[in-house]
Amino acid sequence: MYSRLKNIPAINGTLVLTPDRVLITCVILVLMSYGVYAHAIFTAQDMNLQAGPPVGGDFVAFWAAARAVLDGLAADIYQMQVFEAYLLDNAMPRERFGLTWQYPPTYYFFIMPLAVLPFFPGYVIWSGGTMLLFIFVLSRVTRLKWAGLLILFAAPVMFNAVITGQNGFLTASLLVLAAACPDKRPVLAGLAAGLLTFKPQLGVLLPIAFIAAGCWRAFFTAAGTAIALACASVLVFGLDAWAAFFESIINVGGGVKDAVYPIHKMPTVFAALHKSGLPSDVAMAAQVLAALATMALVGLVWRRIKAPDLRAAVLCSAVFLCSPYAYYYEMTVLVLPVIVIVKRALEDGWLPGEEIGIALVWMAPLFLPGLSKYIGAQAGLALVLGLLWLALRRAHVAEGFWPVRSARVAA
Repeated sequence: MYSRLKNIPAINGTLVLTPDRVLITCVILVLMSYGVYAHAIFTAQDMNLQAGPPVGGDFVAFWAAARAVLDGLAADIYQMQVFEAYLLDNAMPRERFGLTWQYPPTYYFFIMPLAVLPFFPGYVIWSGGTMLLFIFVLSRVTRLKWAGLLILFAAPVMFNAVITGQNGFLTASLLVLAAACPDKRPVLAGLAAGLLTFKPQLGVLLPIAFIAAGCWRAFFTAAGTAIALACASVLVFGLDAWAAFFESIINVGGGVKDAVYPIHKMPTVFAALHKSGLPSDVAMAAQVLAALATMALVGLVWRRIKAPDLRAAVLCSAVFLCSPYAYYYEMTVLVLPVIVIVKRALEDGWLPGEEIGIALVWMAPLFLPGLSKYIGAQAGLALVLGLLWLALRRAHVAEGFWPVRSARVAA
């Protein structure tokens, strides 16, 4: 397989992604998406969009939770009825919010500054600030030029993260730092991995990757950071908050399995199979097998591949295969593998089908999750699998990671 891939001729130049086409597309997308959203905010009634959701989507949950903690409700808001009542009393006027609080008490440290801000300024600072953080991290890790930053800003996956008001930029920043820096900056990578434990389902692959690559400083820094963060949350918010959190997680697990949550918004193996009609137990068993296979694959890649950018690209592409519970707004992390593949293609030439594949991956989030809802299948998972294949092919062509390579080189 390795020799066959090595003999594939790269496509010299570009067939689709010409500079003019890319620039025009980016300008149109920025004007269309952000212009329409700005108009929706301007015409909103009491911070409620005419389409129904609050301005900033789920951000209202972060803002309200921060205030609830100051009011001494750090443990109580894990009960859905309590959190709903608090939102109705303190957020914008609505008949119903239907939100639950599912984050561990460590996440309170990240959102507490929001408690002192009015809602809309808080949303602007949260979404804008975390977006700038993500762009800064990517620019430092990948050495993007200004044109690359423009393309990054226009990416539909970035817009999805903005309008939902979620923490996709924050989680992606931490995950990219952890995946890209364990060799040269192990302490920074470990700190990022440890902080990411507020959303542990996204960081499952990091300890496996660190161990496989022998990045022990990053591994132990991550473990120490996670333990210190958890201990600090116990001291500040109490053990009751953790007990309430674990109880709520049991309920969340049952809700995911029973498809109480919108699985059409989850680009995961479980969501795809269950939405296609398989029983939840069968879909969950397939999810476990997919997670184990993904862990083994990432471990193999990190063991054999030495290039940090290719390691990080494969890991970030594989994140959504390890958890049944992950949403489309967290797909911001897929930006890193796209950048890595494009940069290598510009240096070494495009592989067959690679250019059109990258174009589809970049554009597809514009139609998610609506497409998944109406076609009866999980389009997001197809995007994830396609990008993972592109990243694996790049890694294998560059260095090779299947065992057969070692035998041939030795011969």
